[in-house]
Amino acid sequence: MTPLLHALVDPPEAMRRGALDPRPLRTGAALAGIALALGLATVPRQLAILNRVLAPTGDLAGDVHRAALHAGLLRLIVADRVVPAPALLVAGVLLVALAEPVLMLARDRRPAIVQVVLLGLATLMVDRAGELAITYLVPLASQVTAGDAVLAPHRFRTGPLLLWRSASPAPLWLELLEPRANFIVLWTAVLWSLGLRELEGRRLSGWHVSLPLACALGGGVVTWILGPLVVPVILGKG
Repeated sequence: MTPLLHALVDPPEAMRRGALDPRPLRTGAALAGIALALGLATVPRQLAILNRVLAPTGDLAGDVHRAALHAGLLRLIVADRVVPAPALLVAGVLLVALAEPVLMLARDRRPAIVQVVLLGLATLMVDRAGELAITYLVPLASQVTAGDAVLAPHRFRTGPLLLWRSASPAPLWLELLEPRANFIVLWTAVLWSLGLRELEGRRLSGWHVSLPLACALGGGVVTWILGPLVVPVILGKG
């Protein structure tokens, strides 16, 4: 069983092995490869939607605008599919940076820290697999828009939007909260807590729980701030 799959089915044992025998380069390469493959697998379906909505109509001025919009949205789709859960990735970087000084770990424990952080991010594979399934298996509404091409995978919801039952669109604050506070984030924080416990070799303490949660909150805040700055650049409007 690979370490990443092991982290999903037997987290305590996977974290114990990761802390004792860290192989962050191998684990990181495997995680990146699987997440990338699952992420890009939705692109053909998204591109088909985009081509359908923004097909040329014969109106020269309108077609020029559609072509520019098509190019920008395609870049946004690819960027979204290449970079999974930015808030969690930022949280992982924060945890790698903070775990050593906060828990007063020896410097030679850095590979083990990176290993347990990567094992915690194994949940990204579940997230990407869910997005892939919902993109192809769940039909879109009869009237689709260009935005549906970008958002099709994100109909896989694991956060507060699961509770939104109204036919009207969800409020903006709820849309912003969804990718930053959901089951995948909570699952990852639990795995990180188990990993920090193994790194210290002690019983579960408050720091083992609060540090991953604080990093998850930090990742959410950073991406909330940077999102409005990055998206226009990708679309070519920056």
